[in-house]
Amino acid sequence: MKLEELLKMVIRQENEAYNLYKLGEAFATYERPELVEIFRLLAEEELRHRKTFEGLLKEKSLEGTRVIDYLEALSLEPMLEEERPEPSSLEELVEDAIILEKHAYEFYLKLSEILEGSLAQIMRMMAGEELKHAYRLRLVYEGL
Repeated sequence: MKLEELLKMVIRQENEAYNLYKLGEAFATYERPELVEIFRLLAEEELRHRKTFEGLLKEKSLEGTRVIDYLEALSLEPMLEEERPEPSSLEELVEDAIILEKHAYEFYLKLSEILEGSLAQIMRMMAGEELKHAYRLRLVYEGL
């Protein structure tokens, strides 16, 4: 696997998470209006993550880093293997989203351990955001 392919897979998964939260926003509008803002916020953060990786791809920021040595191992991460969830209810959507967030957290944490300096800090920050997403989603799930 090439670095560009890996980054495109991450971008695709962040876009899938964005789409899932936009669907959650639609479900919530009709079923649980008090949750609309949570899904809107989650979608915005996933969009920001996607744009971060688009920038890394465009600027070739990861070329020449240690990530190159880990491409094959990283390509096997569950985050990158995810099938597109197709939930039929708000409850299924939240269950799917918790799994996506857990996998994203683990992936970004691994990247933060491989990278150095500001790139490692960016990945730690994103891992932390994914962990917060999972926590918020768990609270939503418990309230359903």
